[in-house]
Amino acid sequence: MRNINLYIAIMILLLGISGNVNAQNNMLDKKQEKIVTITAFTARGDLDKLKLELVAGLEAGLTVSEIKEVLVHLYAYSGFPRSLRGLQTFMSVLDERKAAGINDNPGREASPVTDTRDKYERGKEILSELQGITPPAGRATAGYAGFSPEIETFLKEHLFADIFERDVLTYAQRELVTVSVIAALGDLQPMLTSHMGLALNTGITPTQLKQVVEIITTTIGQLEGTQAKSVLADVFQSRNIETDIDPSMRAENRVSVQKVSFPNRFLNTVVGNLYFPPNYDTNKKYAAIVVGHPFGGVKEQTSGLHAQKMAELGYVTLAFDATHYGESGGYPRYIESPEARVEDFSAAVDFLSNHKNVNPEAIGVIGICGGGGYSVSAAQIDHRIKAVATISMYDMGRARRQGLGDVITYEQRMKTLDDIGEQRTKEFNGAARKDIAAIPTGLSPNDTENTREFFDYYRTPRGGHPNSTTSYSYTSLAPMMNFFPFAQIETISPRPLLFIVGERAVSAYFSEDAYSKAAEPKELFVVRGASHVDLYDRPEYMGISLPKLNSFFKQYLK
Repeated sequence: MRNINLYIAIMILLLGISGNVNAQNNMLDKKQEKIVTITAFTARGDLDKLKLELVAGLEAGLTVSEIKEVLVHLYAYSGFPRSLRGLQTFMSVLDERKAAGINDNPGREASPVTDTRDKYERGKEILSELQGITPPAGRATAGYAGFSPEIETFLKEHLFADIFERDVLTYAQRELVTVSVIAALGDLQPMLTSHMGLALNTGITPTQLKQVVEIITTTIGQLEGTQAKSVLADVFQSRNIETDIDPSMRAENRVSVQKVSFPNRFLNTVVGNLYFPPNYDTNKKYAAIVVGHPFGGVKEQTSGLHAQKMAELGYVTLAFDATHYGESGGYPRYIESPEARVEDFSAAVDFLSNHKNVNPEAIGVIGICGGGGYSVSAAQIDHRIKAVATISMYDMGRARRQGLGDVITYEQRMKTLDDIGEQRTKEFNGAARKDIAAIPTGLSPNDTENTREFFDYYRTPRGGHPNSTTSYSYTSLAPMMNFFPFAQIETISPRPLLFIVGERAVSAYFSEDAYSKAAEPKELFVVRGASHVDLYDRPEYMGISLPKLNSFFKQYLK
């Protein structure tokens, strides 16, 4: 059996291919980073983003042959359609670059395979080498291998012989591709566990694996990133590798997640992630919670995090993308329609009310930031919502009429409405749509602490997600100004309201206003030391807000 580390060293010297360990800082190098992103976007079929990453990969030094090999390799894990679309996209990139006078390094082709031994035995030997064990005698017969001997043959002969024997990529690079595609697809934890272990065996470092998970979280989504982080924590624990991964993300607290979709009243498709608690019993009915994301957000951010955490506490939870945003339908994209946003909550209740394992008399709602105002508005007209909790609630109507802190005058508002009318006229006549970025793409010395907090969440790996552009149409300002979410808030009674706010949140007055207008039962719960954005994801503050949410819903969702 070949020595893996020696094999990698030889490949680095002879082929000039980037190794697995950056000697200077033990981090992924640029070529390795691009292997991860190219793999992830191909697996997900996001060809627009893939095209950008293919260019970046070439610019980082990957050869044409190496990128082709990445796209071929991943077909074994995501199928021919994804692989072929990736290759077709790569062909178009190369054509465009050639037309622009750019000659990319073609790289070397795979060496001919001269080993004439039985292919099954060769594949078994390669897998055993990756595992660091002596090849077992005979054929595997346990588990899926016994149930389907055909797939066992394909696995050993084709994947570990035909593909892994091709020396364009090292074993370590192939495991980098494999871990990335499995993590990007999501819900494949047993396979991810196995291949993270193989990646470590081939020389990928723990730090580099953590980077892979961070890249998946940022580029693909928080859901997939959280699942990968949970698996990685277990792998590290099994190998006694020191890690700073949050223990709450480990396997014992993992919940099951299912992608779901359902129509709202306007027949737009709402897409969400449905979270099931640990030890989920299909013969039981559970209390359920709908979680609505902030204005400009998507389900993979704080709403998905809260949905997961509440599922860990025993609820069935649903985080969804609002109409016109994320994976949900609705055209044009990125417009803010208060009526649609409110309707989405009722559509989510429609879905949960008809789920066989949900108690339709025990459905509550959590609305975060802008989702808080929309959830309160929904509860006023949907009596199936039995309890409402908000976190860092924003009254989007008041914020657009008067600005944060009520600094916009009546005259300024009227001028804005005049401008909106003019813009509508222009767009009807064919002018380009005017959009607004709710969060700046860069910071200046004059930006407020509040702006910096939002930037730190939405524009960095902490909370950033490719589906969360935070942009919306300028003409959306008019219907938002016409939105008064607390107009009938007292009619929610006798159903309970809980408003959770940070002590330092500049938005706290929205919740205070709603609380003053609401009827009992109601509670304003202040988290000491927390700002508006702190309550989105900071563990020290969620450690306070989550128990409060749990006690609230335990009391009222029965």
